[in-house]
Amino acid sequence: MRILWLRTIYFSALTASALLLTQCGGGDRKRGNQGEATEPSTETAESVSEPQSVKAAPKNLKAKLYLEASGSMFPYDAAGSTGEFDEALQNLLTAFETQKPGSTELFVVNDNVYPMGVSFQQLVEQPNIFTLAKDKGDSRHTDFSLIFKTILSGLKEGEVGVLFSDLIYSTESTSAQSSAKILADVETLMQTTFASQTKDKSLLLIKLQGAFKGTYYPHNGGGKPYNGSRPYYIALMATNATMKALLSDEKFESLSRFSDLPGFEAFHYFTSASDNVPFYTVLLKDADQAGQFEQSRQERKTNKEAIHTLENIEADRKTRGLTLAVGVDLGGFYLPDSYKTDPKSYEIESDEGFKIQKIVAERGPEGYTHKFLLTTAEPQGGGKREISIRLKRKFPPAWIAQTTTADDSNPKSEDFSEKTFGILNFTRGIEKAYNPQQALTYFTISLYLN
Repeated sequence: MRILWLRTIYFSALTASALLLTQCGGGDRKRGNQGEATEPSTETAESVSEPQSVKAAPKNLKAKLYLEASGSMFPYDAAGSTGEFDEALQNLLTAFETQKPGSTELFVVNDNVYPMGVSFQQLVEQPNIFTLAKDKGDSRHTDFSLIFKTILSGLKEGEVGVLFSDLIYSTESTSAQSSAKILADVETLMQTTFASQTKDKSLLLIKLQGAFKGTYYPHNGGGKPYNGSRPYYIALMATNATMKALLSDEKFESLSRFSDLPGFEAFHYFTSASDNVPFYTVLLKDADQAGQFEQSRQERKTNKEAIHTLENIEADRKTRGLTLAVGVDLGGFYLPDSYKTDPKSYEIESDEGFKIQKIVAERGPEGYTHKFLLTTAEPQGGGKREISIRLKRKFPPAWIAQTTTADDSNPKSEDFSEKTFGILNFTRGIEKAYNPQQALTYFTISLYLN
């Protein structure tokens, strides 16, 4: 009986739209059979803005597991391995089961989608979870296009599709193609299949590391023994309202402790490029401010909740500089907090040379999640001046750029344990679909000095 455990961490987030489609399968990479599943070879921590219209949040959430059962996946739960893959799968699903026992649906995916035909308890008690896929589909082929279409078309409000997969593009013909051709194909397929799916579904992609003990199939064919660590991925899919509830509703907090999953490394959330402005306000009388100012009289008449325009501005008597404290609600952007608090993640334009001195994660009664300190050494004064701040939208994030490879033919290479064939092209196609206008920022906020 395996040991199940859970730890605690909280991700604040909300939602967007996303989806994952392509065609993969067959070929040498997915080659394998149920014998390989039961007797494997002995060798072996960015957020998005909320759409303008989101349905009401569901009252309950249930998981629908989709386990890729193919030759490329069997070694992740091989006999004698350290079992990170199985532990992560159980930890994630147990959180859903704890809230509503018996609700989890289980499926096998390869050349199609098949009901697993067992209960969650049977899944937990199975020494090798891939034996549950026996006689279900063709483990030599993985048709991701069909798989994702089936998953997404069947999702209802309150349901979360959970795919465990290596996300390596491989068809029956790829062994005869150059890596450049394969990667160009997968990028195009991702973009075209995602293009029509960016409004009503969401996708959170999580990268993990797990023990791999068995045969690895490179893109150019010919299985090779490998015993070590390998990346794999969890693709969480849901309607926008359901994903928002999963990531931001406190009553579902136990379901989104992704950082505590064994082998967790990073995540990325895909969304359309809508420009939604978060709540923000100047914090008057803050301990970190320098100088004197107040909200403009005209704005006080029209905006009692937020302060965006200042007047009667006086520089600090000692330094002659000026420091503004600005509270910004970044809770609606599902990005690593290290990204949110890095001044380099922002562009700032100012008539008076303001710079972002520091950003701290801090919740205030006004409704903000982060405090920005904006400072200038020599405020000029005179007329109406503007300060504009933009949160940069960067792709790829560092972890995708560092993980991708165009050559996975040598399991003995030093960085083999960290690489996934074509993951940059795979995800870049998705990004193109969700950001067709190639927007470079998530939002712009502006302050005015009179």
